[in-house]
Amino acid sequence: MITTVVSFLLVLGILIFIHELGHFAVAKYVGVGVEKFSLGFGPRLLKYKYGETEYCLSIIPFGGFVKMVGEGRDEDVSEADKKKSFTHKPLLARAAIVAAGATMNLLLAAILFPVIFMIGVEVPAYMDKVPVVGYVIEGEAGERAGLIQGDIIKSIDGNVVTTWEKMYKSIALNPEKTIDLSILRGDKNISLVFTPEASQELGIGVGGFYPPMMARVGAVSAGSPAEKAGLQVGDIISKVDGNEIEHWTKLQDLVRGSDTERIFTILRDGAAMDVAIVPAYSEETKGYLVGIAQGEEMILKKYGVIESIKLGTHKAVELTVLLFKVLGRLVAGDLSMKSLGGPIMIAQVAGQAASSGVIEILSLLAFLSLQLGIINLFPVPVLDGGHLFFCGIEAIRGKPISERIQGLAQYAGMVLLIALMVFVTWNDLWRIFGANFG
Repeated sequence: MITTVVSFLLVLGILIFIHELGHFAVAKYVGVGVEKFSLGFGPRLLKYKYGETEYCLSIIPFGGFVKMVGEGRDEDVSEADKKKSFTHKPLLARAAIVAAGATMNLLLAAILFPVIFMIGVEVPAYMDKVPVVGYVIEGEAGERAGLIQGDIIKSIDGNVVTTWEKMYKSIALNPEKTIDLSILRGDKNISLVFTPEASQELGIGVGGFYPPMMARVGAVSAGSPAEKAGLQVGDIISKVDGNEIEHWTKLQDLVRGSDTERIFTILRDGAAMDVAIVPAYSEETKGYLVGIAQGEEMILKKYGVIESIKLGTHKAVELTVLLFKVLGRLVAGDLSMKSLGGPIMIAQVAGQAASSGVIEILSLLAFLSLQLGIINLFPVPVLDGGHLFFCGIEAIRGKPISERIQGLAQYAGMVLLIALMVFVTWNDLWRIFGANFG
């Protein structure tokens, strides 16, 4: 519990500090006076005055602010103070101050992602192994090209591939493009024409086949059918209803179709046993699950500076695309609002990350900083993007929008933001307490 709280406050504090530091630094750079720099809202826990600025740590940790000279138009500003008044600065300078917070969050993410790859990330052990086909999905690109289990991919378009990682990259970069595969099948070299499908989520090429992947249990969800049946981490599922399970994906395919009772043959400490499990329906996946996660051998892999920058940039782009995909699905009603998480979920994830190590904490920090930077630029009143929207209108009109209209918009934005916070917090509590909550 203490680890969770401390980790949450640390992650949140860094994100808020970096964001407000952006506003503060640019304000000082363009000559705007800063009266207060606060981490948090409400009653002050600590304060320190240096020069014209009072630095505060306040009791409510969900945000912060930089109070600048002349920030409110109704505020009386002396002639002497007009030179350092926010309101009296040129439009471009004011817009730069507003945009600096989100920019700092994006910059933090841009730095952290490459650093993470340089320190080292855990990847599946098979990524450094010879690309042997372990499973081919029925009806997808691999099967259409003629790949079968046991094939070894030797080259793609004449370029030798020695590992799954290199092979994945070649396929990912060629969505919907025809490429030539050279494979070894037994003792024969065979050429195949292959067209990777484009992933609906990310637009990269996917092959529709997987490496060898034993159906080993890596985790068992609390309260799941698997836990009730007695499955344990480390168990190997060798059969389901007598069907041999030579790959994790085959297990998924057999289970997700219905809630029919299944007989699982489990290998544990060299002994075999049969257990009956009835899969439960999942709204999130729209299929039936037994509540287990794959147990996969992982290795720590470090990358050079140039490769880390490339991988970090790719990861940032991938997560950005995913964010907009998720938002689009929420707006279209294809994704339930119940999937949204709030402060409690972030705290739980932060606690888990802290328990796992430095890389997980840095990964969480990079992810949240990226999301915070992007979302803060949305043209919603209260957010930085809303202020930038007003700046854009001012640039077009040649004069600012009236204080009354801006005030009403800010009030509406604040109400929506508070309502969203209440909603996601309710979601968090419901996940924890379920039907017993309330």
